[in-house]
Amino acid sequence: MTYIYDHSKGTLIDDEKPFEKKELKNKPTRKPGALPPGTKTIKYNTGGPVKVKPREENLPERLERLLYELEDGPKPKHYDNPNIIDSENYKQPPKKYNSNDPSTFPSDRSQRQKMTNWDFIMQSARGNPKEMKDVREILNKSYKSNPDLLTDQELKMIGKYKPKNKVVLPEIPKPIINIPEPTPPPKPTKPLQQIIKEGADERLKEEQREYDQRFGTGGITKIFRPE
Repeated sequence: MTYIYDHSKGTLIDDEKPFEKKELKNKPTRKPGALPPGTKTIKYNTGGPVKVKPREENLPERLERLLYELEDGPKPKHYDNPNIIDSENYKQPPKKYNSNDPSTFPSDRSQRQKMTNWDFIMQSARGNPKEMKDVREILNKSYKSNPDLLTDQELKMIGKYKPKNKVVLPEIPKPIINIPEPTPPPKPTKPLQQIIKEGADERLKEEQREYDQRFGTGGITKIFRPE
C-alpha cells in the first residue's frame, strides 16, 4: 500500500481511497462591479484533488489477476483501476504506434497501462536529474531488447536516434551547350582582271616551255616562239 502527502492537511492519505471533496463556501465579493449583474457572492476553488501516482500491483493483486487471466478465476476489484499497473507493465515505455498492430492501440489494456504510467514518469522526471537518469536506464534496457518499440523522441534521449534514409532524387544532367568556334574572316578575293592576267601568263609560260623543248632556243626558231 502506498500513500500520498496531502499538502492542504499535512497528512498522509491512502492512494486507493477517494479524496474528500471540500464544500465550496459562498463569500461576498468586494468588487460587485467586476462581476455579472446580480452577482453578490463568488465561490473559491480549492484546486481539486491531488493527482494520484500510478503504482505497481502488490503480490496478492498480481496473483488475483493471473488467476483471472489464466485460470478463468473471478475478476479482481483492482483490474480496471488505471492507477494500479501490472508488474510486467510498470515503468515500461509504451510501444510505438503501429496501425497494423492492435497491441499498440490505446484501447489495449497493456498499452493503456504503459501510457498512463510512462506519462507520469516523464512528467515527474522533468527537471530532476536523478529520475531522468532512471528513465534513460529504462529506455536503454528496452532498446537492447527491441529498439523498434521506442519512438524517435525516446531514441534521442539515449543518443540512439538515426535519421531516416532520405529519398535521393535523380540528378538532372546539365545541358551541354556546344559553342561554335569563331569562323575566320574570308580572305580578300583578287579582282577578275588580275585573275585573268595571271592565268594567261601561266599558260604563256607553259607554251614557251613546250616550244623550247621541241624546237630549241637558238636561230630562226626564236622568231616563232610564243610571246
